[in-house]
Amino acid sequence: MGVSLSFRIWLEQLRDVRGARPLWPVLLGAALDAEFQRQRQIDDGYKGEVFKNRDKHLLDDGEREERLVARLYRSALDSDGCVQLKGESIWLLGFQWPTQGSASEKSRRADLVGITSSGGLVVFEAKRSNGDPPLIAIAEGLDYLSCLMRLQNFDKIVAGFQKWKGTRSFPIPKDFEETVPNAGVRPSLVVLAPEAYFQGRHARGIRGKDWPHLAAVGDSIIPSVRLAFAATDFKSTRLWNPQKPTE
Repeated sequence: MGVSLSFRIWLEQLRDVRGARPLWPVLLGAALDAEFQRQRQIDDGYKGEVFKNRDKHLLDDGEREERLVARLYRSALDSDGCVQLKGESIWLLGFQWPTQGSASEKSRRADLVGITSSGGLVVFEAKRSNGDPPLIAIAEGLDYLSCLMRLQNFDKIVAGFQKWKGTRSFPIPKDFEETVPNAGVRPSLVVLAPEAYFQGRHARGIRGKDWPHLAAVGDSIIPSVRLAFAATDFKSTRLWNPQKPTE
């Protein structure tokens, strides 16, 4: 696609916006989508196993992000294996999955991974109350999600899922009996954090107070990815829509 054609496409997308909605999230979403698609098509993959069975891998409690997501994962195991977001069940498959593998990329791991009943991959980018602002979380989550969606990595996810599903002692959640990861289903990115993350210093400061505008566009902001914001205490499996900050 030529640069001029991209600008013309974005111009028409901006003109199609109706109602009292800010225009910049639409333009941002188009740019993020183009890079997501480019990254997803790269013919490369993680050298080791991508699907990490964490059912018996219990981390100590604490406030580091990897321990918070482990806590939520354990809560799901004690229930039906799912978290609930906007009335939809998401089956959690694991946490801290590697996405990139060079020496400089060893710590690049998806915080929490799940699938919808239709097989769509879901990456949760978790933040503590004082974590990076939402837009940085979105960029980081898209980086992980695009890597997991690459053909070499996704094939490993499917193979690992089949092995995990057939050998684990936990029951398969209702409505997921025939579910397998499906690269043809639109994947999701969920920015997951405590309510204080959305209401605290990022909401008051210029670096983070724009997330309600992103949320207002809905999951259509990035055409290839469903985007959502979810609040959590990292204990309950029921996630909720964060409250918009007060002026």
